[in-house]
Amino acid sequence: MKTIIIGLGNTVLRDDGVGIYTARALRDELSDEVDILEAELAGMDLLEMLNGYERAVIIDAIQLNNEEPGTVFRLRPDDMKITPRLASFHDIDIVTALALGRRLGLQMPDDVIIYAVQVEDTLTLEEGCLPSVERIIPSLVQEIAGSMRGEEVKQISKKLSERGKGRA
Repeated sequence: MKTIIIGLGNTVLRDDGVGIYTARALRDELSDEVDILEAELAGMDLLEMLNGYERAVIIDAIQLNNEEPGTVFRLRPDDMKITPRLASFHDIDIVTALALGRRLGLQMPDDVIIYAVQVEDTLTLEEGCLPSVERIIPSLVQEIAGSMRGEEVKQISKKLSERGKGRA
């Protein structure tokens, strides 16, 4: 299955670089098996990046209320309550990119999984994630690499429906 992994973010905005740092680590694990890209901008660029692939893994930062930094959510496009309408060509989301690509007749992946890492700081102009986010990257790399190889792996990620469970 032709697969692409895309790490999204900005490495000079502290934790916002978690997607890119994870993609870089995955390159060491999977470079011969899948295509791996880093992207600071998504929007319309997602159309070109996703075109021609059957499966896509996207890694990005997320900021939800009442979640611990370093928590990893495993999402599907259907989990995102977004109306696929084009407000701006510069700021389309993954759901809109997939819908638009299909309407344009492009080959968009049917299997899309998004790993969203809860972050703490995306505003400080400094490279490198804070320890609360940095510590999760090796485990996330193991989960993604193992799942790409069809291995049984310890999942550190949780579905959005599991949000808030298991907290004291």
